[in-house]
Amino acid sequence: MPSKYKRVLGSRNYANYTQETLATAVEAVRSGNVSQRKASQEFGIPVSTIKNKLKNRHRNAYGGQPVFTKVEEEALTTHICTLSAYGFLLDKTDLRNVVKKYLDREGRTEKKFANNLPGKDWVKTFLNRNPILTQRFASNIKRSRAEVNETVITAYFDHLKNEIEHVPADCIWNYDETNLSDNPGKKKILTKRGMKYPERVINFSKSATSIMFCGNATGDMLPPYVVYKSDKLWSTWVENGPHGTRYNRSKSGWFDTSCFEDWFSSLVSPILRKTPGKSFNWR
Repeated sequence: MPSKYKRVLGSRNYANYTQETLATAVEAVRSGNVSQRKASQEFGIPVSTIKNKLKNRHRNAYGGQPVFTKVEEEALTTHICTLSAYGFLLDKTDLRNVVKKYLDREGRTEKKFANNLPGKDWVKTFLNRNPILTQRFASNIKRSRAEVNETVITAYFDHLKNEIEHVPADCIWNYDETNLSDNPGKKKILTKRGMKYPERVINFSKSATSIMFCGNATGDMLPPYVVYKSDKLWSTWVENGPHGTRYNRSKSGWFDTSCFEDWFSSLVSPILRKTPGKSFNWR
């Protein structure tokens, strides 16, 4: 991990080699292939460093030493990943509190931490040492949705397979609506340390627009159906859209019963009447 401190020009170089290079040099000396001085010249490592490694001195890595052992950090990393898999996500503050509770429970007092509570810098270095962890924005879902497991999904597709077994591909239609908003949402930004309330100046409104898409298993698509959030549908809102697009409005910008019935009767029903055989609509 690169140091955040810059070297002073003219000062001596320090540790301009990797641990792998050092291990290779030490092994070459132990095997008798080269002398210590020859290894120093070949690998660019001081003779004193090679001597110390041969005598098993200074076994710790240079710089500040981690508070926890590698085994402890691996256990903590596994704990975080397991909680994440079950939907119990930890943020930086949660991680610091977990570490504090662990130290308190073990009866350990860590002098580097104030009252056994790690600081933000420790969290940063911990994440650097364990690249399997990363920071992401999490989406919120309801508990009822999270309870849908693999068994439920498998059973759903088993029933679906039986229903569409003898239905031609051009008679299987899938539809779904999506809601669009011009709110860009929050994002992580860079700012001066100590600034409590950073604000990004950007124009947006609370408007919402829903679009219904529909297509069959052979790849045929129906024209989109657009629903605006408004009390009225203005003529300029229905211009220059894809060919055949139908427009409507609702107070929320989402599909309501009236919009759905209009979509089905105006775009879906005319196609289904022309399609021979049994049709199956699924969402």
